[in-house]
Amino acid sequence: MNQERLKRLEADIAKTKAKVTEFTARLRELERQKTEIENAGIVALVRDMAILPDELTAYIKAFKAQSGGGAVLPTMPPVGIETSQNENEEDANEEKE
Repeated sequence: MNQERLKRLEADIAKTKAKVTEFTARLRELERQKTEIENAGIVALVRDMAILPDELTAYIKAFKAQSGGGAVLPTMPPVGIETSQNENEEDANEEKE
């Protein structure tokens, strides 16, 4: 009786280890894809800003120096979208109504 139970447990352990290996590989692949998408987004953002690599480097260095080196970069405004003061006032008036 104990031998049968032991064999079933060993089989379950082997199956579980195989699943853990499979899920670990899947997790690594998903994390790789996520990083790839995040990196593509960063590259697209920088390209949309039409900023030169040297300018980007200078911006990051200046920000790190200002913040002590450990802070997160601030969100930069979208490029090409300029909102006039009149548009802001119109939006505020619409919200009041």
